[in-house]
Amino acid sequence: MIETMCKITCAVPEFLAMEFFEHLQSDGRVHLILADKPAADAAAAERLLALRSKLLAALETISSVPVSEQETVPPEADVLQNDAEQILDASLIEVIPELEKSVEVFQKDASEVLKNHEALVSEKKLLEMILSQTDKTSFVSSADKRALLWWVPENLWPAAQRHIEKQITTGHAQYRLHPTAKEGQALAELLVPVQAAAETEKILRSIGAHPWMPPQRYQAADFSDSIVLMKKRLDEIERQLDAEQSKLAKMRRQWQPRQEAFFFLIDRKISQYEALSRCRRIGPSVVAEGWIPLRQFSDFKAKLEEKFGGRIAVYSRLPEEDEYPVVPTALSHVKAFAPFEIFLKLVQPPAYGSSDPTALIGIFFPFFAGCIIGDAGYGLLMLILMLWLRCRSKRRIFRDAAYVLISMCVWSLFWGCAFGEFFGDTGHRLFGIEPLCVERSQAVMPVLIFSVALGLAHVLIGLLVGFFRGVRSRHKRHALEKLGEILVILALVVVLTAVRALLPSGAFPAGIALLITGLILLCAGGGIGGLIESMSSFGHILSYVRIGAIGLSSAILAVAASKFVDVLGVSVLGIFIALSIHALNFVLAFAESGLHAARLHYVEFMGNFYEAHGTAYNPFRYRRNLPWKKDS
Repeated sequence: MIETMCKITCAVPEFLAMEFFEHLQSDGRVHLILADKPAADAAAAERLLALRSKLLAALETISSVPVSEQETVPPEADVLQNDAEQILDASLIEVIPELEKSVEVFQKDASEVLKNHEALVSEKKLLEMILSQTDKTSFVSSADKRALLWWVPENLWPAAQRHIEKQITTGHAQYRLHPTAKEGQALAELLVPVQAAAETEKILRSIGAHPWMPPQRYQAADFSDSIVLMKKRLDEIERQLDAEQSKLAKMRRQWQPRQEAFFFLIDRKISQYEALSRCRRIGPSVVAEGWIPLRQFSDFKAKLEEKFGGRIAVYSRLPEEDEYPVVPTALSHVKAFAPFEIFLKLVQPPAYGSSDPTALIGIFFPFFAGCIIGDAGYGLLMLILMLWLRCRSKRRIFRDAAYVLISMCVWSLFWGCAFGEFFGDTGHRLFGIEPLCVERSQAVMPVLIFSVALGLAHVLIGLLVGFFRGVRSRHKRHALEKLGEILVILALVVVLTAVRALLPSGAFPAGIALLITGLILLCAGGGIGGLIESMSSFGHILSYVRIGAIGLSSAILAVAASKFVDVLGVSVLGIFIALSIHALNFVLAFAESGLHAARLHYVEFMGNFYEAHGTAYNPFRYRRNLPWKKDS
């Protein structure tokens, strides 16, 4: 239902203007009418905008710090907000420089800590990568032995190993080859006599090998000593990171709650300044105009009187017809139909004074979608999933979508019983379930005729809504055109049924008379365009065949899944293929039923009366989202 709106005009003494706009924000029911003109107090607004940007940057920085739940317990949010509000209200302009300085100090401190933290993390990753290559090395140099660690080509290492053994005349060498992530490269760990070390290195270089080198700050006489130094440094980095993490957590506890409170309050002050600057002024008064639902006006006026004690004059009136294009459209529905407003979020709001299709969508959409699904097993499974999702979801759009799907599931249970379908014919095979009406896979023509009959009824309802809309708004030509379309459709139905001898023979002349009357009204209301439009209505009615056709294809696919069990037997392969087909059919059934049922409403139904050029109702209220949180 589209709410009846009233226009309010408030004359506010200038010294109460900011308090008045703050009250409007907290009340959150008035859609303000604001003119486009420069701010009256540009300096204050610009300083606040700059401060908000700095606070936002600071909050994005501090919110990115990962800390445990025990470390993020903030002080009482309401207390912080009240403190911040008192500071801002006491002397807004004087406190801005102090806040700016405070934010700059925080950003400088946080930047230094985060920069050091990032450097430590980078060094830690480097050391972990290097040590992962050398974690299996164990040779250590001694007085008569020299430990070596070289990168060698894997395919040339066996020949180099034999050559090294031939060169060693006293003592013996030890070898270990460690595979690495480098393709064709390995780490060769050697322990050779000291006197053979130089010749060994010469042989390794001859095959294109090169020594393993640690970062410069960890280089030592022996690679094993370098590894020890890196391990010690890694332990030191872990301790430093823990200390940095504690420092960041402390900064977040101290800064974030208060900065959030200041951000929200400054954001509100900016909105109030902007609204004030775009209102008319008459002498020492500010004139604020806006729209509010008529049923809420009395309560709004009473609260305004209670807060300001009659110092603000309020005038109200209903909109004139020539104002309808600029009147915002506020929608109100009973609880059962409110979630179906989600369909109107995909199109422009209905024009004020026109017709709201939400309730009719709430009735027909799940009815049509459930008929297309027509399987109680699929409906029951989806119903369980959607009930779980609706209980877990916090965002309204997800809860509304789940509610819409739940309503589809309820109707699919009904149609599943009517068609006798429970995961195709599985219910019949296992439990002996029989259809209450018809088995749609065996009654193709009755199902298609029923679908067309649904389309006829649905399109006629849409035309009736359009007709009453024309009568109510005194658009005679529009009303005549819609009435003519209704009569033409009914006339052709009467003529066709009379030809098929489904009605008495006297119905044929009555149908012809009705057809002539309808054509006259069509020409009077819409001219040649009206005649063409009436022809498209028949195409719209035939489009509803998709309800039966898509449902039949889904039913046949579900039955086909059971056939694989018949062919392959109750085997792993047979059950797997059957379940795979049912899973595919389950997804397709709900996706296609939703898409096609929605299309029937957007095109065939709403096209008969919906005027999508309204203005969204956007009351002046607090912004409650958190712009520095990417998931909000």
